[in-house]
Amino acid sequence: MAEAIRYLGVPVGRKYIQRIAILKAVDNFNQLFGHRALQLHLLKGDRAGLYAMRLNGNYRLIIGKVKEDRIRIMDVEDYHGD
Repeated sequence: MAEAIRYLGVPVGRKYIQRIAILKAVDNFNQLFGHRALQLHLLKGDRAGLYAMRLNGNYRLIIGKVKEDRIRIMDVEDYHGD
């Protein structure tokens, strides 16, 4: 997980690590909606069917629901392009 901090920087890397821990801890996808701090939401347009969760003000973790008990990490994206 040190790679996440090296690649994303300390604040975003730490949030990424926390989010991965949450993804591993839940038994099914719907439990993620119980974590309000994630700000999990369904994406639209060319990313329809994927979900985003907040890492910080700019960064989102993009995930896909493979099965009810399986999630695929798709991307980490800077929504504001900084």
